[in-house]
Amino acid sequence: MTAVALLVALVGCSPGFAEPPQVASPTPTPTVQVTADPSDPAVVRATGAPLTSGPVTVTIVAPAAAATPADDGSATVALSGGAALLAAPEGMTLEALSDGSAVVRDDAGRFVAGLTTEPRRTGLEQVGPEVIRLSADQPVVVWLASVAVESATWGEAEGGRSLGVVASAWARVRSLAAQDGLWTQVVDQAPDADVPGMQDQLECHELGAPDKASWNLEPWRPVVDGIDMIAARCNPT
Repeated sequence: MTAVALLVALVGCSPGFAEPPQVASPTPTPTVQVTADPSDPAVVRATGAPLTSGPVTVTIVAPAAAATPADDGSATVALSGGAALLAAPEGMTLEALSDGSAVVRDDAGRFVAGLTTEPRRTGLEQVGPEVIRLSADQPVVVWLASVAVESATWGEAEGGRSLGVVASAWARVRSLAAQDGLWTQVVDQAPDADVPGMQDQLECHELGAPDKASWNLEPWRPVVDGIDMIAARCNPT
């Protein structure tokens, strides 16, 4: 056998080169889009406009929401209608009430500010402990106030001790939020007022005499039901 023939025979008997294994292409990981919940209180506070009264700032998300401060420390914001989200300050809650008002509460559940709406009974929906949704098909004014009682001073009147209460303009608009704020701040300023009958007298004056300069509450007056309280013009004997 010639050298050439031997070389051909050897090549023919040699195993062929193996094809490299096919490696599958890695499957791309899908991109997950995370969308922030617009009603999350942190999102509302980060994206909304401030509405401030005293130490309390409520944040509101609505088109062209710009607050107007008042001389008494309260503030208003005029909305064109539609929907708006309002959030309490961090660490507080915002409670919607049935009459279209709402209360900002501290971590102990106490009134620290209130808001009312005009027109009255504008729809407020509780979204979460810190957020409410306002829905309206017409322009709305939101009014925030941290002061319900400007002063509460003890004096003497016919019959005995009398507490003269001067309410803020916001507290004279007759709302559930105002009732809460009035009694809370009366007791804060005059702890001795926290006796039976005094809160009923206060609410009677708020509802029946909103334009009176001051309201006189007397702890010595008898405790009566609502009808008798109204019949006595808030001064039962």
